[in-house]
Amino acid sequence: MKQSTDFFLLEKNGIDILVKKFLEEHKVFGPIKPGHDSTFDEIKSPKELHLDYISTVLPPKKFFHPPTENLFSFELIENTEWTYKETLHDEKTVLIGVHPCDVHAILRLDRFFSEDFRDPYYLSRRENTIIVALNCIEPSEYCFCESMGTGPFLEMGYDLLLTDIGKKYLLETGTYDGKKLLDGLKLEKADKKDLYEKKKLLEQAKKKFKRHVNTDGLSALLDDDTHDWDIWTKLAENGYPGKSFPCLSCGSCSLVCPTCYCYDVYDVIDLSLKKGVRKRELDSCQLLEYAEVALGGNFRRDRRERIRHWLMCKFGMAAGGDKSGCVGCGRCIRICPSKIDITEVARIIRGE
Repeated sequence: MKQSTDFFLLEKNGIDILVKKFLEEHKVFGPIKPGHDSTFDEIKSPKELHLDYISTVLPPKKFFHPPTENLFSFELIENTEWTYKETLHDEKTVLIGVHPCDVHAILRLDRFFSEDFRDPYYLSRRENTIIVALNCIEPSEYCFCESMGTGPFLEMGYDLLLTDIGKKYLLETGTYDGKKLLDGLKLEKADKKDLYEKKKLLEQAKKKFKRHVNTDGLSALLDDDTHDWDIWTKLAENGYPGKSFPCLSCGSCSLVCPTCYCYDVYDVIDLSLKKGVRKRELDSCQLLEYAEVALGGNFRRDRRERIRHWLMCKFGMAAGGDKSGCVGCGRCIRICPSKIDITEVARIIRGE
């Protein structure tokens, strides 16, 4: 439920007070740094929270649409009578420290899992989660969210929003649920000077991006069937000398993408043949088996077709708009073992 925005100031050590308040009635998840890299995980103590992270390998999508999950269990009671129990997660949760690109990715998943068909497993988690977003002051070297209109600062999709303005955090409310979380906390009101500092930091952050994509007309170019782009063949067979190696169709890009939602469903049957579990796990259009049908038919047997399909999903629908499959997080560039950079692919398609 939306409401008018309130602006507060929070001392840096005030984050500890905020997290303790969240922990009173919620499970809390956020970025931690257990080793060399940062990851989203459960926060049981304010000291575990690492808000200075640049990016994570796996997006917070994993809390709403996990890599693998049980949908329901079933059991044969007698003869042909079956019983089943759905696995719905309704714990009250706070997800803190979510960057703007990942918030936009979650909004896209919300639409997919609620429009044509309401997915109860995704929505049970989503509807019980409060998002405390965090604006980006230092974009990742792989990120191009500014080109996609999804960052580095956020204007929608959050319950609470944090911005590091130096010695303090600027804290903004976005929904009634977010404001309610602050009940009982004595917070200092922000003034125009603090809002100006936020605006100045936004302009500075925009200048720090190393990657850019010109999205004007990009989707129309990709949708034009009269073009038989040789780029797909090069990416699949040879790569681009000095830039990338051939695509391995490993599916890593799909695994780390915050908007990829494709999944497979299968049953795991107990040896007794009287009970089992229906499971769901993430799938990837980059894998050979993804488009395989009965009798060995395959709609995208060639690697060329598979990589084209993935890039069409990311850039071909409405590049840069709210229906685009890409939010510019750059994870696919960072993780690709063949060093394929989709911003380079976009430039080649445009003839730049």
